[in-house]
Amino acid sequence: MINLIHGDGIEKAESVIPAGSVDLIFTDPPYPKEFHYCYEFLAKEAARALKPDGFLITYAGPYWKHKVMMTLGEHLEYFYDFILMHRGNTSILWPRRIITGYKSLLCYTQKGSKALPVTNVLGKYDGTGGDKRFHRWGQEANSARYYIDVFSKQGDLVVDYFLGAGTFAEVCKKLDRNFIGFEIDKVTFDSAQARVDGALGPKEKGRQYELLQTGQ
Repeated sequence: MINLIHGDGIEKAESVIPAGSVDLIFTDPPYPKEFHYCYEFLAKEAARALKPDGFLITYAGPYWKHKVMMTLGEHLEYFYDFILMHRGNTSILWPRRIITGYKSLLCYTQKGSKALPVTNVLGKYDGTGGDKRFHRWGQEANSARYYIDVFSKQGDLVVDYFLGAGTFAEVCKKLDRNFIGFEIDKVTFDSAQARVDGALGPKEKGRQYELLQTGQ
């Protein structure tokens, strides 16, 4: 079941997602410093919503990664810093004159958890650097599919509080995961809705896809 919710995930999370019900939070908040509150929310929300053996995996840019890790560590336990390599064009940190070539997938668990991925997992994955066809901050699906697949099982619940144009929702539909995603922008939400509705082709439309629109 794929549930896409039009609204602010930070505001709506507790009313939609029961405590201790989520197997994997897989999400990509905006990276600039002014959006650091998103990581503060994720730290508290993951501690509330994750199952004891659940995982939080969040994308993070390298510039403010140290602050993001400190914030997440206040409520969660560090598991690993997975490195997602870029091919072709990549971002430049102009204030420090660095051509980055990668981003992090920061992985955390509940404090004291002994959770492990489904199978051995690559610490470095060669991605493409993003997919901007649907959203200017969009991520490519192949790397997301890899990490969702090794950190969850069929039928597990995956949540994304910053849905964007629905890359992770589309991946979860193809992998037979249950999914809840929140998107505050209506135009972007509509793009995600259309994308997920066609993820498995016309025969599956309306059969595996459930849309919940709130906050209209």
